[in-house]
Amino acid sequence: MPRRRRGRDAEPSGGAAADTEHQFLTAWGLQPAQWRPIGAMGIVRDRACFRWRLDREGSVHDVSLRARRAYDRLGELGTTISAGLSERGIEITMPLARVEVALRILADLHVMPDAIVLADPPAPQLRDLRRAVSALRRDVELVVGEATDTDPLTALRARVRAS
Repeated sequence: MPRRRRGRDAEPSGGAAADTEHQFLTAWGLQPAQWRPIGAMGIVRDRACFRWRLDREGSVHDVSLRARRAYDRLGELGTTISAGLSERGIEITMPLARVEVALRILADLHVMPDAIVLADPPAPQLRDLRRAVSALRRDVELVVGEATDTDPLTALRARVRAS
Protein backbone atom coordinates (compact mmCIF):
# COMPACT_ATOMS: atom_id res chain seq x y z
CA MET A 1 0.00 0.00 0.00
CA PRO A 2 1.55 3.36 -1.02
CA ARG A 3 2.38 5.81 1.74
CA ARG A 4 0.82 9.24 1.66
CA ARG A 5 3.06 12.23 2.06
CA ARG A 6 2.17 14.60 4.84
CA GLY A 7 2.82 18.20 5.63
CA ARG A 8 4.16 20.75 3.19
CA ASP A 9 4.72 18.36 0.27
CA ALA A 10 1.33 16.67 0.43
CA GLU A 11 -0.49 16.60 -2.86
CA PRO A 12 -4.04 17.94 -2.95
CA SER A 13 -5.75 14.80 -4.20
CA GLY A 14 -9.11 15.82 -2.82
CA GLY A 15 -10.88 15.31 0.45
CA ALA A 16 -9.04 16.13 3.66
CA ALA A 17 -5.68 16.85 1.98
CA ALA A 18 -7.16 19.55 -0.26
CA ASP A 19 -9.06 21.03 2.67
CA THR A 20 -5.90 21.13 4.79
CA GLU A 21 -3.98 22.84 1.98
CA HIS A 22 -6.75 25.40 1.52
CA GLN A 23 -6.67 26.15 5.26
CA PHE A 24 -2.88 26.48 5.17
CA LEU A 25 -2.92 28.90 2.24
CA THR A 26 -5.72 30.93 3.83
CA ALA A 27 -4.01 31.09 7.22
CA TRP A 28 -0.83 32.48 5.67
CA GLY A 29 -2.64 34.91 3.36
CA LEU A 30 -1.58 33.09 0.20
CA GLN A 31 -5.03 32.91 -1.42
CA PRO A 32 -5.37 35.60 -4.15
CA ALA A 33 -8.94 36.27 -2.97
CA GLN A 34 -7.39 37.67 0.23
CA TRP A 35 -5.25 40.23 -1.61
CA ARG A 36 -6.91 43.62 -1.81
CA PRO A 37 -6.81 45.44 -5.17
CA ILE A 38 -4.58 48.49 -5.31
CA GLY A 39 -5.74 51.42 -7.43
CA ALA A 40 -8.72 51.62 -9.75
CA MET A 41 -8.51 48.99 -12.47
CA GLY A 42 -11.74 50.25 -14.05
CA ILE A 43 -9.97 53.20 -15.66
CA VAL A 44 -7.17 51.06 -17.14
CA ARG A 45 -7.81 50.27 -20.80
CA ASP A 46 -4.73 48.26 -21.89
CA ARG A 47 -3.96 45.51 -19.39
CA ALA A 48 -1.44 42.77 -18.95
CA CYS A 49 -1.57 39.78 -16.69
CA PHE A 50 1.35 38.07 -14.94
CA ARG A 51 0.63 34.36 -14.44
CA TRP A 52 2.22 31.90 -12.04
CA ARG A 53 1.22 28.36 -13.03
CA LEU A 54 0.13 25.98 -10.32
CA ASP A 55 0.57 22.87 -12.49
CA ARG A 56 4.35 23.16 -12.76
CA GLU A 57 6.77 21.14 -10.66
CA GLY A 58 7.05 22.32 -7.12
CA SER A 59 4.70 23.04 -4.32
CA VAL A 60 1.54 25.12 -4.58
CA HIS A 61 2.77 26.84 -1.44
CA ASP A 62 6.00 27.94 -3.12
CA VAL A 63 4.20 29.30 -6.16
CA SER A 64 1.66 31.10 -4.00
CA LEU A 65 4.41 32.63 -1.88
CA ARG A 66 6.32 33.86 -4.95
CA ALA A 67 3.17 35.42 -6.40
CA ARG A 68 2.31 37.04 -3.06
CA ARG A 69 5.81 38.53 -2.75
CA ALA A 70 5.49 39.96 -6.27
CA TYR A 71 2.03 41.36 -5.51
CA ASP A 72 3.18 43.01 -2.29
CA ARG A 73 6.25 44.57 -3.91
CA LEU A 74 4.31 45.98 -6.85
CA GLY A 75 1.70 47.33 -4.45
CA GLU A 76 4.36 49.03 -2.35
CA LEU A 77 5.51 50.87 -5.46
CA GLY A 78 2.01 52.14 -6.16
CA THR A 79 1.28 50.05 -9.25
CA THR A 80 -2.43 49.58 -9.96
CA ILE A 81 -2.94 45.82 -9.57
CA SER A 82 -5.50 43.17 -8.82
CA ALA A 83 -5.13 39.42 -8.32
CA GLY A 84 -7.20 36.38 -9.03
CA LEU A 85 -7.06 32.62 -9.20
CA SER A 86 -8.07 30.87 -12.41
CA GLU A 87 -7.77 27.32 -13.66
CA ARG A 88 -4.49 28.37 -15.32
CA GLY A 89 -2.89 29.70 -12.12
CA ILE A 90 -2.46 32.82 -10.01
CA GLU A 91 -2.87 35.95 -12.12
CA ILE A 92 -1.91 39.53 -11.30
CA THR A 93 -3.44 42.11 -13.61
CA MET A 94 -1.84 45.52 -14.15
CA PRO A 95 -1.69 48.34 -16.70
CA LEU A 96 0.24 47.38 -19.82
CA ALA A 97 2.39 50.51 -19.50
CA ARG A 98 3.82 49.27 -16.15
CA VAL A 99 4.86 45.78 -17.28
CA GLU A 100 8.48 46.57 -18.24
CA VAL A 101 9.20 48.28 -14.92
CA ALA A 102 7.44 45.48 -13.03
CA LEU A 103 9.54 42.85 -14.82
CA ARG A 104 12.79 44.51 -13.77
CA ILE A 105 11.60 44.78 -10.16
CA LEU A 106 10.46 41.15 -10.02
CA ALA A 107 13.69 39.95 -11.65
CA ASP A 108 15.64 41.60 -8.82
CA LEU A 109 13.47 39.73 -6.29
CA HIS A 110 13.69 36.41 -8.21
CA VAL A 111 9.90 36.05 -8.31
CA MET A 112 9.34 36.16 -12.06
CA PRO A 113 6.00 34.98 -13.46
CA ASP A 114 5.76 31.96 -15.72
CA ALA A 115 3.88 33.92 -18.39
CA ILE A 116 2.79 37.41 -19.37
CA VAL A 117 -0.66 37.42 -20.95
CA LEU A 118 -1.74 40.21 -23.31
CA ALA A 119 -5.14 40.47 -24.98
CA ASP A 120 -4.55 42.89 -27.86
CA PRO A 121 -1.51 45.09 -27.26
CA PRO A 122 -0.54 47.96 -29.55
CA ALA A 123 2.35 46.95 -31.86
CA PRO A 124 4.96 49.38 -30.42
CA GLN A 125 4.32 48.24 -26.85
CA LEU A 126 4.44 44.59 -27.91
CA ARG A 127 7.85 45.12 -29.56
CA ASP A 128 9.18 46.87 -26.46
CA LEU A 129 7.83 44.14 -24.21
CA ARG A 130 9.36 41.35 -26.33
CA ARG A 131 12.69 43.15 -26.14
CA ALA A 132 12.38 43.52 -22.34
CA VAL A 133 11.50 39.85 -21.84
CA SER A 134 14.39 38.64 -24.01
CA ALA A 135 16.82 40.95 -22.16
CA LEU A 136 15.97 39.28 -18.85
CA ARG A 137 17.11 35.86 -20.13
CA ARG A 138 14.53 34.08 -18.02
CA ASP A 139 11.91 31.50 -18.97
CA VAL A 140 8.97 33.90 -19.21
CA GLU A 141 6.42 33.02 -21.84
CA LEU A 142 4.73 35.86 -23.70
CA VAL A 143 1.12 34.92 -24.52
CA VAL A 144 -0.56 37.27 -27.00
CA GLY A 145 -4.22 37.07 -27.91
CA GLU A 146 -5.57 35.45 -24.77
CA ALA A 147 -8.17 37.49 -22.94
CA THR A 148 -7.10 39.03 -19.66
CA ASP A 149 -9.49 39.97 -16.87
CA THR A 150 -12.00 42.45 -18.18
CA ASP A 151 -13.61 45.16 -16.19
CA PRO A 152 -17.17 44.10 -15.25
CA LEU A 153 -18.50 47.52 -16.25
CA THR A 154 -16.91 47.27 -19.70
CA ALA A 155 -18.36 43.78 -20.19
CA LEU A 156 -21.82 45.04 -19.22
CA ARG A 157 -21.57 47.96 -21.66
CA ALA A 158 -20.54 45.57 -24.44
CA ARG A 159 -23.54 43.32 -23.73
CA VAL A 160 -25.91 46.31 -23.76
CA ARG A 161 -24.50 47.53 -27.10
CA ALA A 162 -24.86 44.04 -28.59
CA SER A 163 -28.54 43.75 -27.68
